[in-house]
Amino acid sequence: MVNDMKESSAFNNVLVIGGGVAGITAALDLAEQGHTVYLVEREPSIGGRMAQLDKTFPTLDCSICILAPKMVEASRHPNVRLLAYSEVSSIQPILDGKAFRVRIRRKSRYVDAERCTGCRVCMEKCPVKVPSEFDEKIGVRKAIYIPFPQAVPAVAVIDKENCLYFQKGVCRICEKFCPAQAVNFEQKDHETDVEVAAIIVATGFDLLDAAVLPQFGYGRFPDVLASIQYERLMNAAGPTGWKDCQIVRQG
Repeated sequence: MVNDMKESSAFNNVLVIGGGVAGITAALDLAEQGHTVYLVEREPSIGGRMAQLDKTFPTLDCSICILAPKMVEASRHPNVRLLAYSEVSSIQPILDGKAFRVRIRRKSRYVDAERCTGCRVCMEKCPVKVPSEFDEKIGVRKAIYIPFPQAVPAVAVIDKENCLYFQKGVCRICEKFCPAQAVNFEQKDHETDVEVAAIIVATGFDLLDAAVLPQFGYGRFPDVLASIQYERLMNAAGPTGWKDCQIVRQG
């Protein structure tokens, strides 16, 4: 039985849930040791919170300058299977609890990842603007978008909730102008099963909604910002390029 375990491919596989700097680092360390790593990230790009930051403490080095090479390495490493815009649906123990069968749901981008070149022409032509999650809603993005310039993978995704075609059956401008013919409105979610010996959970954190502290005026006064919004405002690659901004509020 011990020999069978060693020969089983599952015992060389590891699942890492979360594609922030912690998950990326864990995936690369394990990949360098010869393990096959499935790196699952729920957002369209890996990078996590660190990708939003302007500088890192205490050296004040550029955050994305540190993070981006790791992101690219994770996408190119032969032992890393990058599954962005995906979520873990279920985990079941197998082999008497010594390994796990994991079902991963790969969400539809409505863009063919094999064809998309990241040219961003679709983003330029899309007429719909909505608050950007990456810029903490002090900037805008389009209904078809790549979250930020250094995104990995650099593949567009259509926001079904705000896309005019999905909501009203009109537009399809992105499909018309895409030079790679990568837009596919018929694309569906699909699931894949993998077997792994270990699971690392590096899902990071969500920030406190500052609106729960009404005494500070957040949400009522446009000049009251949360710390992560200030990070985006200070970033030269942020929504304003260090210029005066108009903060976008929903509602």
